[in-house]
Amino acid sequence: MFGRYSVVNRIILDTLSFSSVLEIGDSNNIRSSSKVYAVQREQELFYGSEGNFNDPIFSEPIPLPPLVFDVAVQKINERPNIVVNCIDITGVSSASVVQIGQTCDAYSEARVKNIRHLLNGENS
Repeated sequence: MFGRYSVVNRIILDTLSFSSVLEIGDSNNIRSSSKVYAVQREQELFYGSEGNFNDPIFSEPIPLPPLVFDVAVQKINERPNIVVNCIDITGVSSASVVQIGQTCDAYSEARVKNIRHLLNGENS
């Protein structure tokens, strides 16, 4: 798998956040995980210690398909190097991966709990 080059002339990346990965070149393993508990209110009220990660959304196992490796592949890279001129990315967030190269094993997981407190029609 390894032994080649990833050549990138220019990357413009505005935002890389919350366990995201920018990988130029080959890698063996990529593991990224992000847990987000977000409270959004129509009116600005802050109560201090509210919310926690005890919600089942953060702990329930995610079912994964079985991995089957009985596929025979033969390839010839006549130009084995990866050459990229320019990539312009606005944002990468929440356990996402941008890679120029290849990875043997990648696992990304983002768990997000959004709570919105909206005013009823009488208070607006």
